[in-house]
Amino acid sequence: MKISYSELIGMTKNELLNTMGDDFNFYPDAVWIYLLDKNFLGRKTFLIVRFDQNIIVKTEIKKAYGNIKQTRL
Repeated sequence: MKISYSELIGMTKNELLNTMGDDFNFYPDAVWIYLLDKNFLGRKTFLIVRFDQNIIVKTEIKKAYGNIKQTRL
């Protein structure tokens, strides 16, 4: 089942923290990354949240082996 995170758009950082938790994100950063899933082969599913003036403007899902570096987003 594919989950849409489009309902997060328009939320503030504090509302997102209450909904999904902190998950090692630097509060002033404009991009936050949440680890959603990890399968037995090591493939990870990440939720990437982009902010503009502390309000979510875009969400996207990325799947990768290993970690995602913010410089490649």
